[in-house]
Amino acid sequence: MKQDTDYFNGMSTEDLHQRFMQKLYSKTEFIQYNDPDDFFDPEQEYGKHITQCIAEERDFIRQLIRTASADAGTVLTEKQIEEMVQQKREEINQLTGSVIEDYIEKISVTYIDPVSKCDQRFLFQRWLCRLNKNIKSLFTE
Repeated sequence: MKQDTDYFNGMSTEDLHQRFMQKLYSKTEFIQYNDPDDFFDPEQEYGKHITQCIAEERDFIRQLIRTASADAGTVLTEKQIEEMVQQKREEINQLTGSVIEDYIEKISVTYIDPVSKCDQRFLFQRWLCRLNKNIKSLFTE
């Protein structure tokens, strides 16, 4: 591995950190549908977003390294690339600190219960829906 090769195309750790922050804060409002038959996970929607941002950042860093090594005529193994990605992620994490916790405090999540309100068009269907809900409530309470 050549030491004089800039594998990050001139991007500093701070630049990568700012790129991550911009991507993270690109979405601050979430709608989460609560299925009453499923386990309720309050972090489901914004947790997916955070995970996706981290994965996209890793992919971006990986692509920077591959492009720079190809341009320099350097052959890197996948293991070397992953080690460099991990090292850069650790440097970014040192800058990040409690940024993700701060982000979580600033987002808004709207929880929606998708259970029908028994507002079907026909009277018989509404009656069956209400009967069904009442029977279910007897067994869940």
